[in-house]
Amino acid sequence: MSFGNKLYQLRTERGIYQKELAEYLAVSIGTISNYENSVHSPDLETLCRFAEYFQVSTDFLLELTDNAETMENLNVQLSEGHTVGNALNSIQELSMPGRQKMIKYLTMINIYEEMPKKERIIGKQKQIIDQQALEISRLKERLESLEKNL
Repeated sequence: MSFGNKLYQLRTERGIYQKELAEYLAVSIGTISNYENSVHSPDLETLCRFAEYFQVSTDFLLELTDNAETMENLNVQLSEGHTVGNALNSIQELSMPGRQKMIKYLTMINIYEEMPKKERIIGKQKQIIDQQALEISRLKERLESLEKNL
C-alpha cells in the first residue's frame, strides 16, 4: 500500500473530509487529493504533521511498520525503567521459540485476570440453575398432587 492509500484509509476510517485535513495542514484540498492519489508526496514536515494529526508514527504512514503507535504511546511507563517501547525491543530480541513461550505466558496471564469475572458469571448461572431446579421440584410435586386427586 502506498502512502496515498494509507492516508486515504486513515482519513476515511476516521470520517475526516479532505477539507478538514487541508485546513489543518494549511494546504488546498487538491494537495490532499494529490497525496492520496500518489501524484505528489509530502515533504518531511508535512509527513510529521500527518503523523501528529492521525496519532500514528511516520514509519506507519510510510509502511515501514504495521505498528501505528506514536512515540508518545511507546514511551508509556509499564514499570520503573520499562516502557512499551522497551518491551517491544525485548520481544524483538527473543528467538522464535522464546516469542512463542512469551505469547503462551501472556495468554495465561489474560486467562488468570479473566477468572474472577468468569467465576462471577458461573456463580450467577449456578444460582439460576438452582432456582430452576427448585421450581421444577415444586411443579413436579404439584403435578403428583394433581394426579392423586384425579
